[in-house]
Amino acid sequence: MKIDVKHVADLARLKLSEDEMRRLEKDLESILLRMERLKALDVEGVEPTFGAGDVQRLVLDQDRPAPGLPREEVLKLAPSSEGPYVSVPREGTPGDAPQGSE
Repeated sequence: MKIDVKHVADLARLKLSEDEMRRLEKDLESILLRMERLKALDVEGVEPTFGAGDVQRLVLDQDRPAPGLPREEVLKLAPSSEGPYVSVPREGTPGDAPQGSE
């Protein structure tokens, strides 16, 4: 199945390079292939599950607090920082939407 990655990116208001679009197209095709494999599974006799009703059967572990990383170590791992903050590029600012998608 061919995916119009540019259309999907425009709907999501993403600005992607040609290389990013090629990689995303491969990723999405891989996901669709996996979905096709799931459709082919024989699930006869398997009870369907819907919504949160089955959550009651889940066994959850207790949360256990653990020490975090020191701020200095986190900032060393970040691609860039400003003072005590990790700095990331601004994305999805108002007015960045492609024409005709608002």
